[in-house]
Amino acid sequence: MDNKSQNIPSIKGENMSESGYDDFAWLYHKHWDDFTDRVWPVIQNFVLPYAAKGCHIVDLCCGTGKMARRLLDEGYWVTGIDNSQEMLQWAHQNASDATLLCQDAREFQLDQPAQVIVSLFDSLNHMMHIHDLQQVFSRVFEALVPGGLFFFDMNTVQKYESRWASQNALIYPDHVAALSAHYDLKTRIASFDAAIFVKHQEAWIRRDVHLTQRAYAVNEIQQALVNAGFPEARILDGLQDLSVSDFYGRLFFWTQKLS
Repeated sequence: MDNKSQNIPSIKGENMSESGYDDFAWLYHKHWDDFTDRVWPVIQNFVLPYAAKGCHIVDLCCGTGKMARRLLDEGYWVTGIDNSQEMLQWAHQNASDATLLCQDAREFQLDQPAQVIVSLFDSLNHMMHIHDLQQVFSRVFEALVPGGLFFFDMNTVQKYESRWASQNALIYPDHVAALSAHYDLKTRIASFDAAIFVKHQEAWIRRDVHLTQRAYAVNEIQQALVNAGFPEARILDGLQDLSVSDFYGRLFFWTQKLS
C-alpha cells in the first residue's frame, strides 16, 4: 500500500477499542468484497432517487470503500467512516477522493451534515447491545439535514438461526484460512472466527480474528429508530421484496429525518 493510505484522520473516544476487522481486512478485501456489486441495484432504486447530484452521502461502516467508489462515480460528495484503520487503508486505494474518517459509529462526527447516510452489509449487527444501536441511530439523526434519508440493512434472527453455523476453509498458495461461525440461540449472539495464515518469504504469518454480531427483532430496531427521533422505517425483505436469493434473512430499512 502506498504511504498516503496511512494519512487517515482518527477520532477515538475513550470507549473505543481496536477494530476486530484490522487483522481481517486483507482477507475480507480478497474474498468478501463483492457485496457492493450485489446491493448496488437496491441503492439505485431506493436511495439515489432521493439524493440530488453532488449532495453529501455518508457511508457509515464503509469497509474497503467499494460503495464509496460507486457513489463518487455517480457525482456525490462522499464521506466514509469506519472503525478499522486497516479497512480504511483499502478504502483509500478504492476511493481516495472520498473523505475517510476512522471513527466509532456510535460517536462519529461530521464537519458538514449529510443528505443521505447508508450503512450496509449487516454492519450494524456488530452493535452488541440495544443501547449501542440506539446510540448509532441518534448520531445518524443528528448528522442528517431535515428531510435526510437513512438507509441500512441488518441480518434477521431467522438468518442467524438457519444460515449462520458453518465451518469452511480457504486454501491458496499464498494464504490459508480456517473459518467457523456459531450462533447462540439463548443470547442471540453470532460469532465468527478465522485463523489466517499468510505466506511471507519462507515463513507463514498467523492472524486470529474473532468477530461478533447480535440478532435484533424488528420491533427492537423500529423502537430504537423512534427513540432516536425517526419515524418507523419502511422495511424491504431482501428475498421477498427484492428477489435477491442470497439476501435471504437480510432486511433493508428506509427512513427519513422529518425535522
